[in-house]
Amino acid sequence: MLHQEIVASDSSCYTKFLFALKSASTRRQYPKRFEVFLDFLKVDGKTIEEKAIHLYHMIKVQDVSWIENKLIEYFLYHNKRAETGEISVNTIRNYYKPIKLFFEMNNILINWKILSKGIHKGDRISSDRPPLMSEIQKLMEFSDTRTKTIISVMVSSGIRVGSWDYLKWKHVKPIYRNQNLVAAKIDVYNTKTKRWYYSFITPEAYNHLEQYIKFRENFGEKITPESWLMRDTWQIKSQKIGKNFLGQAEKPIQFRSSGIRMMMNKAWKIQGIRQEKTENNGKRFEFKSLHGFRKFFETECQKVMKPLNISYLMSHDTGITQHYFKPKEEELLDDYLKAVDLLTINEENKLKSKINELTEKEKVQDYLINKKLMEKDEEIQLLQERDLYNKDAISNLSDKLAKLIEEVDRLKK
Repeated sequence: MLHQEIVASDSSCYTKFLFALKSASTRRQYPKRFEVFLDFLKVDGKTIEEKAIHLYHMIKVQDVSWIENKLIEYFLYHNKRAETGEISVNTIRNYYKPIKLFFEMNNILINWKILSKGIHKGDRISSDRPPLMSEIQKLMEFSDTRTKTIISVMVSSGIRVGSWDYLKWKHVKPIYRNQNLVAAKIDVYNTKTKRWYYSFITPEAYNHLEQYIKFRENFGEKITPESWLMRDTWQIKSQKIGKNFLGQAEKPIQFRSSGIRMMMNKAWKIQGIRQEKTENNGKRFEFKSLHGFRKFFETECQKVMKPLNISYLMSHDTGITQHYFKPKEEELLDDYLKAVDLLTINEENKLKSKINELTEKEKVQDYLINKKLMEKDEEIQLLQERDLYNKDAISNLSDKLAKLIEEVDRLKK
């Protein structure tokens, strides 16, 4: 147990740590990973906060070299775990970052450069593969309207899962060309850079989204530009699950990224598509549940689009795309349209797209043929007019010639 005087004097150390956690993912993950370190040290306390306060007090009582030695022991332990395949080498950094943050926020000076030299470093390029189109199609086959919407939007836009926390109906605008839906523009919030950017979604994704919005509206939800793109489920009749009633259609509650993450993990598992890997290499699955969609988007777009355009639509954190590369929206859209078929999941939708494309080509060809025929008609009419003019000219010339002959004959007499 912590002594009252320790808690009173050092209680702000954990608050400072929490203060530095900006995003929802770090607020969720950092405390848990920091507690692993506290438990490794066998620090007293019932809660993470109590343990953190006790550690802070121990560092104050002892010198910094003591905690530096403990940190070396801790990361030697994780190095061995990585060597045996229990965890990925890249995972070690995830344990390193929250500890460093806690120490920095509390002005505990550690030589992190020396410590980081001993930590195993993996390849920064992830070895995870994107899901196959056939795997995505199988996942879509048995999914409900909301899940299909999430999948198709993420697959066709490459957005991060955290961006769902900011997406509203006003952020999606359909794009038509020749009265046909070709794509939709989606304004997206980058949770890493804290900036808005835009991408596009396919007609298939927009149709799923529009159907989902209309479905909600039909059950009494008042849809406005401020309506969240994703919301909780609601009771159709008087339904009760356990002790809790389902939500009400008229009172939507935002369905946040944390819920989307849990739902998609469950969906992959239920369909039996994303099986756990048997080999002991530190990675549980061949592809990631949600980030795999982003990787799929990038992989497919690379087949037909310009690399800089892909980076721009994905809001990659690079100096070039953020500060110097400013393409026109029409140019980006034209390039994106090359990838629409590759990002369309349902084969029937791909066929419809092909039919529309062929129909448009037929219309263009018909127009060109009709134009050519009209040009020919105009040429014929012009020739006929010239012919008539020539006939009149010959007739006039003949008359003049006849008169001239008569005049010559008269003079001879």
